[in-house]
Amino acid sequence: MSLNDDVLVMYINRQPKNIMLRDVSSIFFDEYVPYDGKLLDDTPTKKMKSSDGNYIVEYAIKDREMTLAPRLSNATEKKGTVVVEVLVNRAGTVLKAKSGVTGSTTSDEYLLTKAEFACKGAQFNEHPKGPLETLGTITIHY
Repeated sequence: MSLNDDVLVMYINRQPKNIMLRDVSSIFFDEYVPYDGKLLDDTPTKKMKSSDGNYIVEYAIKDREMTLAPRLSNATEKKGTVVVEVLVNRAGTVLKAKSGVTGSTTSDEYLLTKAEFACKGAQFNEHPKGPLETLGTITIHY
């Protein structure tokens, strides 16, 4: 394929075809994208201990392993489960975290804030050939 002097040359069935650029409004390529980064229903949930070892952290994010668990603390006697939706880049860094999504059993602002802040410090393995951003969840049981 080439573009010279307002003439687009495309190969169709291994034969060159000249097309005037004024006759082209758009070009679509049939590209296979294996995974777009969204959280799928069949993504397995994995477990690990928090960095202090006092809490169990569950996470679900496709094709990723958590390499650094969130640092958790709870200075109150409050209990509950907080599900945090996280957006992770290819390098494994958590870009965004939103606590209190579906699956959470508490609406306590203290626990929601603590969980969201802690999940921003989590780290996942690098995935250079994966999507630019991958959506997942981290579940914390206080």
